[in-house]
Formats: sequence, C-alpha cells, structure tokens
Amino acid sequence: MSEPVESDASLLVVILDINASAWARSPLSIDSALQQTIIFVNAYLALKPENQLVVLASSKRQCKCLYPPEDKSIVPDQDIQVYEQFRVVDVSILAGIKQMLTGAEAAAVDVNRGFEESQTLISRALSKALCHINRVSEATLGKIWSRILVVSAADDSPREYISLMNSIFAAQKMSVLIDVCKVIGNDSVFLQQAADISGGTYLKLNTGDSLLQTLMFTFLADHYTREIMFMPGNEQIDFRATCFCHKRVIDIGFVCSVCLSIFCKMAPVCSTCRTKFSIRLFRPENKDASASNGQTMRTGSQQTLSASNSASMSQGTLH
Repeated sequence: MSEPVESDASLLVVILDINASAWARSPLSIDSALQQTIIFVNAYLALKPENQLVVLASSKRQCKCLYPPEDKSIVPDQDIQVYEQFRVVDVSILAGIKQMLTGAEAAAVDVNRGFEESQTLISRALSKALCHINRVSEATLGKIWSRILVVSAADDSPREYISLMNSIFAAQKMSVLIDVCKVIGNDSVFLQQAADISGGTYLKLNTGDSLLQTLMFTFLADHYTREIMFMPGNEQIDFRATCFCHKRVIDIGFVCSVCLSIFCKMAPVCSTCRTKFSIRLFRPENKDASASNGQTMRTGSQQTLSASNSASMSQGTLH
C-alpha cells in the first residue's frame, strides 16, 4: 500500500445526524451546529483545489445526499462577496436539511417502527458514503485518499448492528478512515468500534460550544498530516456486541460455531444458519457410578450442548 504524500487529493464524506428528537436534548441547537459544520467544510475545500466533498444527512426515516445536490434545479443567488463554490455548498446543505425536517419528514410513513425517536439510520448513510467513495476512486486516475466524518447526536440502534458492522469492515478493506464527533448523549458503542477498526478518531465533546474548534483542529487533518500529528483517541473502547435474537447489547452470550451468530439465550435452532442443537442433561446418579466411570461430575444439573453435524454452541464473554 502506498504512503500518502502532501500533494495527494482527499475525498471527505460528512454524515450529519439531523434527528430532531436527539438535538432537542442538546444545549447546542441544530441551527448552530449546521452553521459551524458548514464553516468546517468550506475550510476543507479551501485547503486544496483538488479536494472533493460529499455531504449526507441522516434521520430516523431517511438518508439523503445534500452535496453535490441531487436536484440540479437549485441555483444559488450570485453574491460577489462569497466564493462561488462556498455559496453552492451553503445553499445546498441548508435547503436539503430544511426539506428533510419539514415537508419530507412530516409526510414520510414511519416504516422503521423498531427504531426509537432518538435513533438514526447511520448504517444506511455509511453504505451510501462507501458507494460514493468507491465510484469516485474508480473514476479518478491518480490516488485519492478518502475518509468519513460522522457528526452524531443520536443513540445507538441495536437493530443496525449487522449492517453497521458490514459497513465498518468494508471501510477497513477500502482503507477509508471513519472519524466520529459525538456531540451529545452517551458514548456510541458502535461508532467507537467503527473509528477503532477503520483507524479513525472518535471524540466526544465536553460542551456544545467547542464543536467548531474540535472540527477544525482535530478532523480537518488529512491522511498525510495525521502521520506527523498526535491525534486524540479513546483508550477505553466498548467492544460489546448485539444479540441477533432481540437486538440488545449484551456482555455474555451464546455463539453459534457454524455462522458465529450471537444470542442472549440458548436456542435449539440457530435463527441465522438453521443449525439444530440438541440439549442433553447429565445428572450424576451416585458417587460410586461416577467413580467407576472415571469421571468427576459436579453436583446438580449441568447442561452440555452438542450440535448435529459436529456443530456446537458455546458461551463466551463479549469484550
């Protein structure tokens, strides 16, 4: 793999979490956060003329590309005091978010009933971002270094665990960094893993007033600059997984040895690969019988699991 050089171009995909329910709990308003994010993306474009930008917005119900605008009919008014590209970015982002928060969100049918109001479709946004990165990389003659920045305010959605982990490992294979700026709320277990696995940076803000400062001094650096900088990191990363049966984050679970699916409770049949397991209960009849067989067994009942076709389900600690 080639090393980044200073002259290489960059592709930055910004994923904005615009879940209104999540931002309602924040001391920082969503309008202020958008203004600070726009300043950051304009600074990124000003660093190098070869830099490319994609902005995605994600909510509970939908994920939409804001820049480059899908609707080519949106033409910003001319302003001689503002650089033309900056003006296009500003108008496209603000107009797209306004449409999502008002008309589209109000008329949308709630098809994601498994999601809480404070959860966002981050996995869908990551999938779109990786698809766009792959398309740009294939169309670019020279080397372009890509990374994703997630500005998150919502809680984790356990139902997204499988699709989110697939996107994370795809980003790792494509050498795409995933940076996460957690604005409010508790630490995101899944996004912590995304930043650690992909080699990116996870940072949670102490106060909402430091959003612009954090974006400019931490997430503005490209691949080349990060090799000569000491980037902040999170030493304590939560690597807990989500069970496939109830979509809950668990500490200890049962793992299918065939497909590695994780379950919070023992099941006779794996719901993923349909492997059947047989449960045998062994109870020692007396001490003499146990001694004659040369086996030492614990008092009380003990469950031993054996699967058909040499498959087994084992219990382990997830960390």
